Amino acid sequence: MDFAVSPTHTGWQRLLAAGLSVLAVATGCSAPAHDAVTPTAETLAGGTIGKDIDLSGAQLAVGSKEFTEQKILGKIMLYSLQAAGATVMDRTGLSGSNIARTALKNGDIDMYWEYAGTGWSLFLKNEKPVVGMREQFDAVAREDETRNQITWLGPAKFGNQYAVARRSDATGPLAEVHSLSQLRDHFRQYPDEATFCGAAEFLDREFAGFQNAYDIRFPTSQVYQNDFALNFVNAAKGSPCNFAEVFTTDARIKSLDLKVLRDDRNYFFTQLAGLTVRSETREKYPQLGELARRLGSALTEDTVIELNSMVDLDGATADQAALHFLRTRGFIANPSV
Repeated sequence: MDFAVSPTHTGWQRLLAAGLSVLAVATGCSAPAHDAVTPTAETLAGGTIGKDIDLSGAQLAVGSKEFTEQKILGKIMLYSLQAAGATVMDRTGLSGSNIARTALKNGDIDMYWEYAGTGWSLFLKNEKPVVGMREQFDAVAREDETRNQITWLGPAKFGNQYAVARRSDATGPLAEVHSLSQLRDHFRQYPDEATFCGAAEFLDREFAGFQNAYDIRFPTSQVYQNDFALNFVNAAKGSPCNFAEVFTTDARIKSLDLKVLRDDRNYFFTQLAGLTVRSETREKYPQLGELARRLGSALTEDTVIELNSMVDLDGATADQAALHFLRTRGFIANPSV
């Protein structure tokens, strides 16, 4: 992969650092030291989870999708269950929403954090969102329980959603594009600027609907499928794409000085995260509800952006970010305590 950046481009050092960070992950280079990755049993049991929640004897498999935020959420759940006394299998890093959901339904995993909008549209096949973040979460929770015996616990206090971004230091007519509704007229005048980078799941699931909602078309030859992490670098360089898919809780939006275009037709909607478990698992281990409630209350938007930043910008692992979160909130003890 080519991470070369023109030295005349504003902020090129940041782009290079972000590119090298992606390269380090791909090649297995070690990350800087943060929190110890292997906490002792005493450390895990020494916080509020170990004192208040008892899941001794439980054997549970935790999953997640493959992108940074999901891996962190999965690791938070894994260590929290261990703190409560459960034996846990780590099956985080599954490739995409459908695979994670299928693993949950088939019993290959017992739980993973999912987003209410994904559940509503992708899994339950509803076309119109419910207005309101909590209202949307409650609606998907009711329907998924009834139809599929999947229970949604929490929710977390943060909401994630898709968005489209461009580089903030664009010049010329591109610099005047501030909202998605402006893309139609812009592309009519400057068709060569209709270039887009996206990961496979977004391109398969959201891209057609997004274009229909705004009556625009990106020519197939000007759409580039790549790993999600490269969306940010490519958009910041303006090569090979002027526009890219992003998540609103991703720290790279700020670090790479990207401008998120205003979704003035409200196509993308905020999705609260919830811990999804099979209903039979919730019935067998009712304390999972309290555990998800406590974790969810601490998972604010600012917190999740900070944790994503630790991994994507500072070189920490998902394990290190998860342990940092659990220790600083008192869910597990600090090693020195």
